[in-house]
Amino acid sequence: MSSNEETISEFIGLTMSSESIAKQYLENHNWDLQEAVESYFMEPEASSSSAQPAAASSSTSTNSAAQSSKKQKSSSAASSKFKSFSDIRENDDDDDEENNLFTGGEKSGLQVENPDDVKRRNDPLGLVQDLLKKAERQANEPDSREPVQEVKNAFVGTGHKLGSVENEVDSVQIGDSASKKKTPQRVNRTITFWKEGFQVDEGQLYRYDDPKNAEYLKILNSGRAPLALLNVEMFQEVDVQVIKKMDEEFKPPKRKFGGFIGKGQRLGSPVPGEPLSASPEVVEQTEESANVEPENKEDAALAEEESVGDAPVQIRLSNGKRIVHKFNSTDSVEVVFDFVKQNTEDSGRSWFLAFAFPLKKIEDTTQTIKEAGLINSVVVQRWS
Repeated sequence: MSSNEETISEFIGLTMSSESIAKQYLENHNWDLQEAVESYFMEPEASSSSAQPAAASSSTSTNSAAQSSKKQKSSSAASSKFKSFSDIRENDDDDDEENNLFTGGEKSGLQVENPDDVKRRNDPLGLVQDLLKKAERQANEPDSREPVQEVKNAFVGTGHKLGSVENEVDSVQIGDSASKKKTPQRVNRTITFWKEGFQVDEGQLYRYDDPKNAEYLKILNSGRAPLALLNVEMFQEVDVQVIKKMDEEFKPPKRKFGGFIGKGQRLGSPVPGEPLSASPEVVEQTEESANVEPENKEDAALAEEESVGDAPVQIRLSNGKRIVHKFNSTDSVEVVFDFVKQNTEDSGRSWFLAFAFPLKKIEDTTQTIKEAGLINSVVVQRWS
């Protein structure tokens, strides 16, 4: 059986329509089963009129229309997935049903639609009143559905054979991949009808004056579950509880306070945008270095140039000391390595420099301090 034939069979099972009608709706919606089924149920006049046979007289037309209406209600109730409204149409009183009027002679008949029924179908508040009446009648009836039983499935997945030196580890596929797809569980939804609109659980308000929301009410009133409104999947069962607060205005749900959401700073790392300040250890180190007389004028000039640099870098040595030194932003990264080398006590041991956070090794020494992003940064010395 091809995929199109399977789709036609599923459409017929859901709508109880003929094969030709199923094929027509599926072709019009590019063989999309969900859109085709929704389109079919959105046209109740067309589906009901196609199911009614031609009448020989006004009296026989009335009887056939009544029988057709009963068959349609029983078939839709059997295929419905949600209890709170699934059997509503079966339990309607005669006063709530739309009356089919007929006119004509002995051998011909013409069905005339009651204008009051059309007005009630298009009025959102009328739809809400009908829906609440049906839900109230349904609440007094016992639940005839079978209880949901949990099905414990066996393990389905990929296993591995234990290997050895000679044999490599093999992967073994266990079970059919198609069986991995689980059936959606039954869910509960609460619809609250307020003065100006309705609300699903604690979500947003759907106003009655919005035409899109009126379509949702029509679908609910027909005993079906709008997938987008109730946030359910195709063929998923859903229990709907209705709360009537038509005399109260909508009250937005209170905001739930959760945990902290944001960014944190690691302890010891510099605050972004704040200039680096020298610690007492650094001041002491700077004073000691200032008391040391340079060996020649070139070293003195270099020390003076570095002291007025525009690129402060905080250096954490392996012995625990911290030094804030101002380099020139145009100096190469190798100058920083040389400075650390001069202040390292154990010169015979290999070491490297890295950013403090995130920890990243500094390898390219040909870049300038500005290009390497070392300005106002924290650099740590680590033993190799």
